[in-house]
Amino acid sequence: MSKHHDKEHNKHEEPRFAVVLSDTDNDLRAVHYALHIVGVCDREGNWRKGVHGIRVIHTGDWLNKFAPSLAMIDYFIHLSRTAPKTCDVKILNGNHELDVLHRLEKGAYTYLGGVREAFIHGRDLIHVFGKTLFMHGYPTLYLLRFLAQIRAEKHDLNGFNDRVRKAFYEGHHALFRSEEGKVLMGNIKKARLYYQESSFDGEKRAEKISRMLKELDIHTVVHGHRPNILVQKDEAIEMETPGVRLVNNDNQPKMSLLGAAIVDRKGEVYFVNAREMYWQGGEERFKKQMRELLGIHR
Repeated sequence: MSKHHDKEHNKHEEPRFAVVLSDTDNDLRAVHYALHIVGVCDREGNWRKGVHGIRVIHTGDWLNKFAPSLAMIDYFIHLSRTAPKTCDVKILNGNHELDVLHRLEKGAYTYLGGVREAFIHGRDLIHVFGKTLFMHGYPTLYLLRFLAQIRAEKHDLNGFNDRVRKAFYEGHHALFRSEEGKVLMGNIKKARLYYQESSFDGEKRAEKISRMLKELDIHTVVHGHRPNILVQKDEAIEMETPGVRLVNNDNQPKMSLLGAAIVDRKGEVYFVNAREMYWQGGEERFKKQMRELLGIHR
C-alpha cells in the first residue's frame, strides 16, 4: 500500500473512542484539566502529538447562559480547527446555549460577534457514536419517534440534526422556544416519573423507550443536564430503561474540577473523576491508565 493511500485511509478512519464532557458551564479550567488527564491535550488545552482516533464530545451547557464566555467559545473553535487526522470534535447545544441563542435574538450578548454566534448556532442537538446516543437531556418518546422515522428511511441517525436545525432555531415559531422543543431535547424535570408513567396502551414509557432504543441499535445513552454529587450517575436500572444503560455525565465539574467519560464504539463507559483517580492510586497512575486505554504513548 502506498503512503499516499495510507494517508487517505487514515483521514476517513472513524474514531475508536469518544472523550465526553458535560455541563462545564464556562469553566475552561475544567475542560483543559479533563482533556489533559486522559492525554488528549497538554495543560494549555492543545492537542498532543501522537493522538489518533479520538472524538471529543460535549453534551451541552458548555456556556453559562447569563454570561457566555468568549474564551470557551474560542477554545472549542480552536480545538475543532486544529484536530489531528482521525480526530474530531462534536460540541452539542444544551438548554444554556439555546437560552443564549434566544437572548441573542432579543439583542443581548452583542459582544460575542458573528463568528462566535455562528458557532453556537451551528452546533448539533444529538450525536450517535457506535452504539451510544449522546444528548443533553434524557431520551424521550418524542425524540425516538423522530429517530425511528429517519432509520425507516435508511438514513444515518445523525441526519436528525440537519432536519431539525432550521425548524429549531429559525423563525417566529422556532422549536427551542416551545414546550415541544424542550421535550425534544429531553429537558425533563423528574426523569423517573416520566419513565414510570404508562402510555395509553398500558406500557410504561421506560419499556417503550428501551425497546425503541434497542431497535435503533443504541445500547448506551450518555447525557448531562441534571447535576450529580461529584461523580457520574450510572442508571443501569431495569425499572428505568430495561436493557439500556443510562449514564448521567454531569458530576458538577466546576466543583470537582475533574469530570468526563471515555466511551468506546460498543458503548463501554470509563469514568474520569476524582473518586476514580483516588481509587487508581493518584493522578500520575490514573493518567497512565487513561492514556494506555486510548493508545496514547507519547
